[in-house]
Amino acid sequence: MYQECQSLAVHWCAQFAKANTSVYDLGCSTGTLLLKLARSVDKNKGIALLGIDNSQAMLEKSRKTFRESPISCEFIEADLNHDLSIQNASVVVMNYTLQFVLPENRVLLLKNIYEGLLPGGSLVLIEKIKSGIPQLDRTFIEFHHQFKRDRGYSNLEISKKREALENVLIPWTVEENRDLIKKAGFPTIDLFFKWNNFVGFIALK
Repeated sequence: MYQECQSLAVHWCAQFAKANTSVYDLGCSTGTLLLKLARSVDKNKGIALLGIDNSQAMLEKSRKTFRESPISCEFIEADLNHDLSIQNASVVVMNYTLQFVLPENRVLLLKNIYEGLLPGGSLVLIEKIKSGIPQLDRTFIEFHHQFKRDRGYSNLEISKKREALENVLIPWTVEENRDLIKKAGFPTIDLFFKWNNFVGFIALK
């Protein structure tokens, strides 16, 4: 449901992006979400798009992605585990990104996002999660692996991917993520998407 989640994120951004404010994509990867957003917002509103990633190679791909964009985007190399400056933002998006931030750094990151958002601004957070019920968590993981097999991945490829992400991608439960968002200061939080062990949160300042 990756493409569907990107489309949902763009819809939320279009709903909450305000004129003469900034929209951030934290962990922007190749810039595809930002390009979709650039094509959906009114270019006369003066909305500034900013993509942040810790990979210079990804940022270079993002810049190439934007060569034919109707509006420009600034791409910045930064590590989300360290202090991040968010300014004049009406929307901040994190798609499958928070799960790679060290757990002890997550609340500070979300507090920085909250402080950088304007009143009425929103956080769009899509994450892989774990179930609080071990039996169901194992089933969700197996569903995901079967999904990959059905699309041509070998068991060896799936195993190597899982080993590569072990202790790097650290998912939390829905409840843990919701508590984290509340702790950062957001008073309004809801789910707009759930598919097995993937969820989308919308949080409003």
